[in-house]
Amino acid sequence: MKHYLTLAVGFLVVLGISSCKKEYYDVVNPNPNSTYVYAIGTNAWQWESGVSHQVFHTKSLPELTEYYLLEGNVSVAISFDGESSYDILPTTFNGIAYSVNYTVGSITIYAEDPLAEPGIEIDLPSPAVVKVVLSESDFIREL
Repeated sequence: MKHYLTLAVGFLVVLGISSCKKEYYDVVNPNPNSTYVYAIGTNAWQWESGVSHQVFHTKSLPELTEYYLLEGNVSVAISFDGESSYDILPTTFNGIAYSVNYTVGSITIYAEDPLAEPGIEIDLPSPAVVKVVLSESDFIREL
């Protein structure tokens, strides 16, 4: 009797499992990040008047809104080898210190003598590719 009961229960379990219909849902996860890539030629750098140890390059980026300035994230990297690799700013490359400043609507990349000596004149940086990533974030609270 136990043998038949075990077979009957086993059959019902197999029947129940095989009759289940699997449904797959294609969940779309929107990517809240945006990436912008642009080139800076050697002649695109500007000298600030009276400053020989620093050059800068400003790029308009209308997508950089107040949201990213106050709550999101702005990440900037620079490549000097045709995008084989990137250095996240700030960084020092070939004896030049690179940094970035951003505000609503634009970013400015600075290249300067790492010691910031006023008597030093730096060479203009090599052509470069810049990558800017704007990332959304869940703002929790100010600390």
